[in-house]
Amino acid sequence: MIQDRTLLPWVARISEAFPRYDFAAFHAETLPDLVRRNGSLVAEYVHDLPPIAFTTADGSAWCWSSDRNGVMATSGRSGAETIIELSADTFSDHLNQLISAVGAVQTRRAHVRQGSLASWREWEPAIRSLIDGRPIYGPGIRASLLDRDGNPLPLDRSFSVDEPATDMAHYLRTMGYLHIKSVFAPEEISTLHAEVARSMELSVPGDPRSWWSMNSKGEELVTRINHCERFSPAIGDLAHDPRLADYAGLAAPFMRVCDDRLDGPMVFIKHPDVTEGKGDLWWHIDDGVGGSPVMNPLIQAGIQLDHANAGNGQVLFMAGSHRCNKRPYAWGEEGDLPVVALETEPGDLTIHFGDCMHSTPPPTSPTAGRRVLYYKFAQPKTFAWVPAGCHYNDALFAVDDAGNVAARAAATY
Repeated sequence: MIQDRTLLPWVARISEAFPRYDFAAFHAETLPDLVRRNGSLVAEYVHDLPPIAFTTADGSAWCWSSDRNGVMATSGRSGAETIIELSADTFSDHLNQLISAVGAVQTRRAHVRQGSLASWREWEPAIRSLIDGRPIYGPGIRASLLDRDGNPLPLDRSFSVDEPATDMAHYLRTMGYLHIKSVFAPEEISTLHAEVARSMELSVPGDPRSWWSMNSKGEELVTRINHCERFSPAIGDLAHDPRLADYAGLAAPFMRVCDDRLDGPMVFIKHPDVTEGKGDLWWHIDDGVGGSPVMNPLIQAGIQLDHANAGNGQVLFMAGSHRCNKRPYAWGEEGDLPVVALETEPGDLTIHFGDCMHSTPPPTSPTAGRRVLYYKFAQPKTFAWVPAGCHYNDALFAVDDAGNVAARAAATY
């Protein structure tokens, strides 16, 4: 059964605020014009993609395929290797980037009738580029990774707190991430360590505000705790530390801490030997289920509580990817992309855009253990759209075929 909308009225208001694309008119009239304007951005990328068709319950269908101008859409399903069934409203939301391919399928707002979800995900950046005019991420991004004098920026540059904020802002906006050394004193980190340890002790499996994984011994491990202020007023108070606001504000104006929504203060915990669950995160963006125009720019400010290196499970970034549309990547598929693995020390602060592709591979040390305390920052529009106590992902509550609402969707890109 196809689900057109969630049961949350504030979510419906978001969708209603965006332009609605008529399914037939978009393909017959709007898409050809978009191809004339932006087809060159996607022509090379889509050249080898197998055709995909989108169809609605009334039998309307359009097949997308590559051609010399970029993309061609023809009425019907003929030639399509993948067929996606969805409502006209869901297709419009997809064009508006309010729901991704993963989010649509996971919440039963779309069904893969033939072929694979992976094929739809490969088409997704081309669909976005045709509409928003941004390029698709690739090795060519290196030409834009330049300092203010036009020289190449090092991928692993770190800053001290006394360096010019203008240099930091340029680096962050260009690369998508920023590493500032020794922002927090050792005694502050010691206090936060104790507060995080207490939060871990008070978290229990089944808590919808925490993530749990399992190791090869069958032991359950807490790998993420959302809204840590439940257990630690000190962690809650730290959300308003001016250091966090100052560095997050380098990304964009009017950034405000999301202390009461979007998961609040959150700790991410790395363990060795995770065999099930989300203890190790593949390449993803934080709006992987959708909502980019509502959520972005979204900033993650990470207070490093432990050493971060390959042995302890460090974070990786694809430099400049926040400025582009992106295909999904698996570990080992990075090729010539500008990928950096940040090495940090306790007390360091990292800042990154939520839509910069990032990953935390499995630690290589059997004694690994790393904790990072994250605070999200967003602009006023996010607070206007998403109520306190909620997350945009609430828009994607799954509904089963009997109409029952299941747990919040938690897919990543």
